[in-house]
Amino acid sequence: MDEVKREELLAAEGSILKDVAGVLEAMETITRYEVFEVVRDGKKLFSFRVRGLTSEEMEKCTDQATKTVKDRRYGNLAVPKEFNAAKYRLLMIYTATHPDDRKALWDNKTLWEKAGVLAGWQLIDKVLKPGEQEKVVKLIEELSGYSDEEAETVEETLKNS
Repeated sequence: MDEVKREELLAAEGSILKDVAGVLEAMETITRYEVFEVVRDGKKLFSFRVRGLTSEEMEKCTDQATKTVKDRRYGNLAVPKEFNAAKYRLLMIYTATHPDDRKALWDNKTLWEKAGVLAGWQLIDKVLKPGEQEKVVKLIEELSGYSDEEAETVEETLKNS
């Protein structure tokens, strides 16, 4: 390494270290949980914690909410046919819920029996009103790094795909 490049690196060392520290701090905030309270008629019924989702988790929710069919034109490959936006929102809430809260609420077999459901994400639909579901999804999207405008664009894109 020649002396000029070495001097340039030494001069930039402070900002490089600051940038690395910023990246590390950003990584630590990824798993920040926020409490969502379910309040009806001024009475708090219960609350649960949610976090932002990673791109992979959102993609998995999208895949699970998309119905596929085998198409002979493509050698019997499964191709996307229908996207269920409501199921996508429920899967997002289920995935983003803190593991302890998920176990106590959404994976509670006693509640499943009373609600007549077979999965945790289905229970969310029985427990939360559509407006409450929408508020939780907005919180999850904010925690995932989407602004309101970006979140609407993402949901519209998914609906239209």
